[in-house]
Amino acid sequence: MRRFFFLILLPVVWLVGVIALGRAAAGWHYVESAPPGEVMLVAAFDGLLDDWELYDDGQLAASAENGALRLSVNAFQSLPYSLARPYFADFDLRVTAWAVEGPLNNGFGVMFRMLDRDNFYQFLTSSDGYYQVLRSVDGDEKIISIWIPSEIVNQGMDATNDLRVVAQSNSFRFYVNGQPALLCIPDDPTAESTYNDLSGECIGGQMLDTLVDDHLTVGRLGVVAQSFDEAGVVVEFDNVVVTAPQSE
Repeated sequence: MRRFFFLILLPVVWLVGVIALGRAAAGWHYVESAPPGEVMLVAAFDGLLDDWELYDDGQLAASAENGALRLSVNAFQSLPYSLARPYFADFDLRVTAWAVEGPLNNGFGVMFRMLDRDNFYQFLTSSDGYYQVLRSVDGDEKIISIWIPSEIVNQGMDATNDLRVVAQSNSFRFYVNGQPALLCIPDDPTAESTYNDLSGECIGGQMLDTLVDDHLTVGRLGVVAQSFDEAGVVVEFDNVVVTAPQSE
C-alpha cells in the first residue's frame, strides 16, 4: 500500500514542481549585457522594426514615418510609448527627439527599466524648455525631480534634443544635448520635489547630477510622448543607441 501511495504521490509532486517552474519562468527575461562601451542596441527606424511596438487605436499611435518612430497623442492627459523588445540592467541610452505637431506644453523622452505599465522610470523633456524624472512602482507614481526649466533644452516645434540616460546598478545620470540635467532631489525621501523657477532653488532638497534609487533593477526601454491639457501632440524619435556603460 505504501508503494502504491508513493507512485501516486510522485506524479503529483512532479506536477507541482512543473507549475512552480513555469510561474518562475514567466517572470524571467534574458537581460542584455556587454563589455563597457560595446553596442547592445541600435535603431534608426528605417527598417527592421520587429523589435519595437507599433500600434494605432485611433487616439494613440506608434508608427514608423520617414525613417523615424512617431508617437501621436490625439487625446488629453495621455502617455503613449513604444518599447524595444530586449531587457537591460545597466545601459547608456541615447536618442534624438523632436515634436512636430501640437502645443509646446508637451512631454517627450524615454522610459527605462520598465517591467509593465505600473513599474518604470521616465525621463521627459518638453518643447517649452523643461525636464522631469518620474518613477512608478506597483502603480504608485513618484516625481523624483519636478519639471525644471533649463537652457540646455532646445525649445520650439521641430527643435531637436539629444537625450541620454546612463544607468549603472542603482545610479542614474541624465543629459540633454550633452549637458548634465541636474535633479531637484528632496532631502526627505518621502517629500515632494519642489523647485522655484524664479530663484532656481531646490526647496527642501539639493540639485544633484546623480540619482540613487534601487526600486527597479531591470526592464525594457523605449520612447514616450505626453499630452496635458491639449491633444494633438506628435513627437518623432531617431538614432537610438544603447551601449554598455563605461566607468567614470
